Amino acid sequence: MSEKLARELFCEAQEFADTLQSVGWIQSPGGFGDNKSPLDLFKAPERPLVVGLFGGTGAGKSSLLNRLAGDDIARTGVVRPTSMEITAYLHADVQLEALPDHYDASFFSANRHRNDQLADVMWLDMPDFDSDETDNKNQVLQWLPHIDLLVYVVTPERYKDAEGWRLMLDNGYRHAWIFVINQWDRAESVQFEDFNRLLKAAGFSSPQIFRTVCVGTHEDDQFKQMVSLISSLSAHNIVAHLQERGWMQRLQRSRDQLQQHIDALSAQSNVQLSEKFAGFWQEFEQSCVSHLDHTFKVYSEQFAKQKTSAVSNVVKSLTGSASATEVAASIAKKSDVKSMWDDWLDVRSKDTWQRFKLAQTEHGVPADAFDHDAKDLTADNAAIVTRQLEQSVESAIRQPGTAGQRLAAKCAAVAKITLPLLALTWVVWRVINGFVSGAEDRSAYVGLDFLVNGLLLAGLGWLIPMIVERVFVPSLPDSVYRALHQGLEAGLKQIRQSINSTLDDTQSNRHRYLADAESIDTRINQLLNVATASPDARLDDVLRSAPVHPASE
Repeated sequence: MSEKLARELFCEAQEFADTLQSVGWIQSPGGFGDNKSPLDLFKAPERPLVVGLFGGTGAGKSSLLNRLAGDDIARTGVVRPTSMEITAYLHADVQLEALPDHYDASFFSANRHRNDQLADVMWLDMPDFDSDETDNKNQVLQWLPHIDLLVYVVTPERYKDAEGWRLMLDNGYRHAWIFVINQWDRAESVQFEDFNRLLKAAGFSSPQIFRTVCVGTHEDDQFKQMVSLISSLSAHNIVAHLQERGWMQRLQRSRDQLQQHIDALSAQSNVQLSEKFAGFWQEFEQSCVSHLDHTFKVYSEQFAKQKTSAVSNVVKSLTGSASATEVAASIAKKSDVKSMWDDWLDVRSKDTWQRFKLAQTEHGVPADAFDHDAKDLTADNAAIVTRQLEQSVESAIRQPGTAGQRLAAKCAAVAKITLPLLALTWVVWRVINGFVSGAEDRSAYVGLDFLVNGLLLAGLGWLIPMIVERVFVPSLPDSVYRALHQGLEAGLKQIRQSINSTLDDTQSNRHRYLADAESIDTRINQLLNVATASPDARLDDVLRSAPVHPASE
């Protein structure tokens, strides 16, 4: 049960790390490795122990397999360094389910036997990992997850091979290991002692090292003892324990990697980051206003020539004799503001974006994570501001000035007509009334002074509202100028709000990812605390139990 849970948890942790990478929170999942096991090769759960003969060129792996089979089933000699073939030696009753993913089956050679003493072991002669053929090493890496026990074969001259040590240290935590010094007839005891010391420093408390001689006979040859030990480790309970341990060890490493992700996700400060953004954006807004102010003035002045007709149209609009669309039609066609957001602003916008991305990194938020959530908002800056400018200019052309100005102008326009009419009506009434009264009293007739004063009153009734109208009628250039600044402010505000919203989303995602990571970490710790006892004491000698030591280099 723990093996199944370990595998499921490992895959969940791996998928979680892949998700973090896809959304930019981490650069690489790292430390998780593959999610394969030896069980994937077979149809039945009760499977043989998978043993891989592993080593460099000329170590004698193929000779050992041929000696075991009693026949030349594996290539040896000068053809070996260029051979990419993996030779398997397994019992005829063993059914293979599949080969490793993406592995070319044409390089796999299965040799069957009927030796019941080796029925529970499947032997693999691996390509030389240090060969000039890069595909050789790739094949070794493809097969490693499917191997329970690695037989590391060296020669007296090359037991310190750097490539072999590196591969062993990177993958040794999830395999059992047996070591063979082949060609022992050419070795000295001091080499055995040195090899033993290096293996202990690499984490093997009691490394199992066998001395073999594949050509001729030698009194120190331990080939049979090696085969006997491997056969004793092929019991089903030991194989099951090795498989479970492999998953638990990988789970241990995934937990260590997951803890790094938890630390990274816990380190961010949204408050400081928001303050940084506010400062950067305020500088950018000030730059935009200063840079575009002259452009706005020049653009607005083009409407001065249209002032008379524009005012007339506005008055028509206010009195209902012209529609808002007709008012704007004569001028709106000239209101192209797309060119206002120029290259300078574009560069300045991107510079501000880059400064903010650097600040994010300083505050623990990877720039890629914010970019993923923001979808690069700077790419839409020009479109957002331009759209706001166009809307503001169109509104200013249709309704210049403020609501108060338009109301005052409308009242003055009405008064300019009604006040003179009222004054003239009063004058006419006085004239008629005086004429009627003059039949009895000649002094009732109006005089020249009254007529002059009456006409002056009517003139003032027209002049004063006209002056008021001229004062309060909105200036179209001024209205457009103000509208451009208002549009710029609205566009920049929209961008600022979008970025702030994205910052909030990024932090919300961080909290969610952190909660997911902590949940996985808790379940991994619970499972790792349930230790399964080793079914055989001999396993302790073939398993790596200590961390890598500098002396292993």
